[in-house]
Amino acid sequence: MLWSQSETDMEIGLIYSSEDPRQVKATRFIKRFIQERGVLAKVVEQVQPVNSPTVIINGHELADKRRRPRKPNDPMYPDISAIARALEHHLWTL
Repeated sequence: MLWSQSETDMEIGLIYSSEDPRQVKATRFIKRFIQERGVLAKVVEQVQPVNSPTVIINGHELADKRRRPRKPNDPMYPDISAIARALEHHLWTL
């Protein structure tokens, strides 16, 4: 998908499962984050059955750096604080 800087400041892609409350919470956090800060962002969502969400900010995929889950059977994806740090970083680089 092509976009120009004049249309939006940021593009955020989300792939998540609506059946997992943690993934829904992360998605709501992202939407609230950009709304509260007045960021002009295009959010592209895909809802599908996935074990962990995918968050892509301006073409950069946010990935968890851990090799093992925090707890047994815990999904491996960035938590809300990691998502917030990534969003802040991209805001400062606009």
